Amino acid sequence: MRDEVEFWGVETEEQEERFREIVEDRTKNSPFYTHIGMKIVGLGPGESRMRITVEDFLRNAGGIVHGGAIASLADASAGVALATLVPGGSKRVITLEQKINFMAAAWEGNLHGTGRVLRKGKEIGVVEAEVRDDKGTLVAKSMATFLIIR
Repeated sequence: MRDEVEFWGVETEEQEERFREIVEDRTKNSPFYTHIGMKIVGLGPGESRMRITVEDFLRNAGGIVHGGAIASLADASAGVALATLVPGGSKRVITLEQKINFMAAAWEGNLHGTGRVLRKGKEIGVVEAEVRDDKGTLVAKSMATFLIIR
């Protein structure tokens, strides 16, 4: 997975190492990411790109991607974006609140999540996320508040 991840805006070796730590942590220590097939595909300072491939187990009874899977991708994209601005090792980010608007149904292919930090304080971060399908259709837009903890 490490080789598949694009980094941009990296200015120091420490910053690049932090990005690699984030990928490693989410790859090895998040059974949920593995279970639903969520992958980090790009990181920049305060930004992330993630992807999930639509599989049958992600669908609801109507055959479309379940809103929970879409919300999970938005939440993860936001959290990973914030993690790029938080020193590694002793700190983590935890979702306090997320609001999401679903704009369109998703049926097949890949879903692409992007996260962008709007504000990072000492203990609180506010991040927006979008989920789009392979055609670029906006599937969902989210805003989340995170607690930065030791």
